[in-house]
Amino acid sequence: MNHRSRFMPSRLVTGALALILVAGLAACGSNNNDVSSSASGASSQGKEASGKKVTVTFWNTFTGSDGDTLKEIVDGYNAKNEGKIEVKMDILPADQFNQKLPPSIATSTAPSLVAMSPTSASAFIQNGTLLPLDDFYATPGVNKADFEDSAIQLGQSGGKTYLLPMQVFGIQFYWNKDLFKAAGLDPEKPPADFNELADYAVKLTDASKNQYGFLMPIKGAPQYYSIFVWGNGGDMVDVDAKQSVLNAPENVKTFEWLADLAVNKKVTPKGLNGVETDKLFLGGKAGMYITGPWLAAGLKTNNVNFGVSLPPKGSAAQATIADGVGFAVPKGTSDEERLAAYDFIGYWNSTEIAKEWSQKIGFPPYLKSVADDPDIQADETIKSMSNLGSAGRAFLPGIVNADRINSDVLFPLMEQIVSGLDPAAGVQKASDAIDDILKTEK
Repeated sequence: MNHRSRFMPSRLVTGALALILVAGLAACGSNNNDVSSSASGASSQGKEASGKKVTVTFWNTFTGSDGDTLKEIVDGYNAKNEGKIEVKMDILPADQFNQKLPPSIATSTAPSLVAMSPTSASAFIQNGTLLPLDDFYATPGVNKADFEDSAIQLGQSGGKTYLLPMQVFGIQFYWNKDLFKAAGLDPEKPPADFNELADYAVKLTDASKNQYGFLMPIKGAPQYYSIFVWGNGGDMVDVDAKQSVLNAPENVKTFEWLADLAVNKKVTPKGLNGVETDKLFLGGKAGMYITGPWLAAGLKTNNVNFGVSLPPKGSAAQATIADGVGFAVPKGTSDEERLAAYDFIGYWNSTEIAKEWSQKIGFPPYLKSVADDPDIQADETIKSMSNLGSAGRAFLPGIVNADRINSDVLFPLMEQIVSGLDPAAGVQKASDAIDDILKTEK
């Protein structure tokens, strides 16, 4: 599966995804939450309710190599619960998933369990076709305190939980240590704040070498611009009022700052999308970049000497995007199947299975018990990406048209900014366009 989720076209279920949630990884539980204890609660409840084996049908879009690992975990669960619960999994391409799920819910033929991104789930939540799952955290063997707050919040809408963590990740800041050293910068210290980032970006830019200081893609990438908006105390949408707040003075200043870097200081190439900027960084032609954890494996393969951390702080806060994939239960699922699904989700979110997923897939864990594990701590890349703390924020949570706002308004704004558009005029126009889109959600 392409872990870019909704940030760019992918096999994950997204409107343009997904995070999402994001992946990442580890799962929920506690230091004492071993596989056997997590599988003892809901399975016994489901079995006792009917006196026969309960089958959980599970749809997801993990069509890549990570799907093989997922299948191994499902097979292991089924072996441990033979005669009690069986998870029957169908892995579908995203387009088929999106086509089949709505009519299956409408005709009461939906699976018991699905995996989807928070953005993809928004429309289902609003039309009442996903069940609230808050009572999962009372399942025997599940320790809610072991989850990072950002992992729990990723699945919440309107004060209720509709997605349970399966894979969570944050957007990361990468830097090329060799280019830092060549520019006279400490290769072990990324910029601490936006001012240092701007300074470093200029020092790392060398037109004679086709080398850029800081990459700013204009589509098909994480919504990295939101990190700067949030960091300087702004936002794009009031999600409760469903109204744009983009045209605010602090946001205009943020986009003016980005325009200065791109147009005047020429620290980024113009007009490149996420795939193209990925290639530049993988080829050692850029000093700094903001993207997801999926880039790390390619950097290692290409022998790039890199560092990874949370993005620098802004004038108001340190912020990053938290996204991922969550487990959801469609409307019409019986209580018996829902409890059996909880048992599998508890198994997935045990420390042992969460660690296995994190190590095999290479995404950071969202369980504290996994993040603290000595083997995880020994992996510097995963360790660096593991704890979002209070910095992780969802992109336009609960907004059904979040992907449309991103692809049709905000990334075109970034393209115009990089090309020299007056930031104030661009922000005003984009804000009006967001409000036009949000009218359909009121």
